Amino acid sequence: MNLYPYVVTFLGAVALTLFLIARDRKGSVKAVLLKTITSYLFIAVAFVSFMVNPNPGVTTFFMLITMGLICGLIGDIVLDLKVLYPESSSPYQHGGMVAFLVGHLFYLTALIIYFGFSWIPLVFAVVIALAIILISIYILKVDFKEHTIDSYLYSFFLSYMMTQACYTAVIHGFTATTLLLAVGSVLFLLSDVVLIGIYYQNKDSRPFIAVNHILYYAAQYIIALSILYQY
Repeated sequence: MNLYPYVVTFLGAVALTLFLIARDRKGSVKAVLLKTITSYLFIAVAFVSFMVNPNPGVTTFFMLITMGLICGLIGDIVLDLKVLYPESSSPYQHGGMVAFLVGHLFYLTALIIYFGFSWIPLVFAVVIALAIILISIYILKVDFKEHTIDSYLYSFFLSYMMTQACYTAVIHGFTATTLLLAVGSVLFLLSDVVLIGIYYQNKDSRPFIAVNHILYYAAQYIIALSILYQY
């Protein structure tokens, strides 16, 4: 097995650790730079995985997953501007959510092109998205305010990406690629559940911020590594 993608993943873990040390509730330019490096490195994992994967049929898969990762990088940068400039945070949050939503569409497209479409994950996605929204509103008392429509759409596409990935793993077998995509998608959803608490319930303490970022970056790096095993 080629270890180069894992070496880059290790570098990403180091960068993430440094970012979490530098990050505080108010944010800083240093923290933004470290976070950007951490995000660039999951794109690097995708490129290195593609270069060492001998299968010529992986190109489209690589391009779609990488576009999703690039959207994640853009979303990371934009959302950290929200932390740096809290007085004008709403446009940055909107832009970040749009970037991540488009990223999920790229991941979804890769899953459907390579593993096929089914109505089953779509139905489950609607159920999960509704559950997230209803629990957030009626139990957690979250007020999405001007981001209501953004949040509803994002919840659906995030849920759809996760259900599609998990369904693919179950139907097509737990290969390295399908397992990585399924695990990555679940971690992505969990990171955004934590993010709801940070954004809308003032749970922006260091432990919450750390858990959110660890789950998120684990998701992106795992999804990037799926390129290494796709055939």
